Amino acid sequence: TPAEMKYVGRKLWQSGYDVYIPTLPGHCAKIRDLLRSNEQDWVEHVVKQLSFLRTRYTHVFAAGLSAGALLALKASTRVQLDGIGVFSPTFFYDGWNVPRTRILLDLAIRWFPRPLHYVFFHFDGFPYGIKHPALQARLRAAYNPMNRVLNPFRKRTSPRHYSSEAVGYPIFFLKTLADLDRLYAVLKADLAKITAPTLVLQASEDDFTSVRNSEFVLSQIASAEKKLVLLDDSYHVITVDRQRDVVAKELQKFIAAHTNPRPATDLSVCTTVRLTGCPDEELLSPV
Repeated sequence: TPAEMKYVGRKLWQSGYDVYIPTLPGHCAKIRDLLRSNEQDWVEHVVKQLSFLRTRYTHVFAAGLSAGALLALKASTRVQLDGIGVFSPTFFYDGWNVPRTRILLDLAIRWFPRPLHYVFFHFDGFPYGIKHPALQARLRAAYNPMNRVLNPFRKRTSPRHYSSEAVGYPIFFLKTLADLDRLYAVLKADLAKITAPTLVLQASEDDFTSVRNSEFVLSQIASAEKKLVLLDDSYHVITVDRQRDVVAKELQKFIAAHTNPRPATDLSVCTTVRLTGCPDEELLSPV
């Protein structure tokens, strides 16, 4: 949801950039609304928003997390971008916390009749892609079924802490997982068309998708300039986790490098950087 990009967006805005964080079709609402949307709706929405910005700004960049990273990559094949920020890209579910039974979901997506895609689901379990203990505790409370039941009866100031906008969805129906699989398949065929400078960031301890995903992106895109930054103190959702400040700073540097004049140089380079974490006291309260 937009909340996952809020901190990074705020840091960019504080640096003087205009920032737009769209809400994808079906998101930040009821799960039934998500089920009524699909990967084509998401792609078209992102393309439409970027096309609008392209007519009004000299420089336009796109960045996204997980499946959002893939949407940014896909959109770059249809809208000219000055750079792409790819955070925790998700092609293969091969992180250390993904159970071996995950293959059963793949079989279900392939063989179950479509009506059953709206019945069976996968629950997003602990640690929820987060290494920060306070955020883990907040998500555990938000995903508690009892809190979901009581949410409509809480005071007006409380529901946002348990809403889909604030914490995302705790479950993924087969229908949505099938939508994501189609997005992966379409993008894999288009990666070679991507030529914009690309910054990839991922946690080396990503619990959901291993670093193989980032390496796959870098090996397939045609960008002359591409960089991989590995974080050592985060899990999958790096934009809100312990090193979110590092993510924001790396993206700031990346954008600045591609909006300011630079001396002529050979940009045909792919680099990998490993960065360490920030002290806990530097973390702001969870967004």
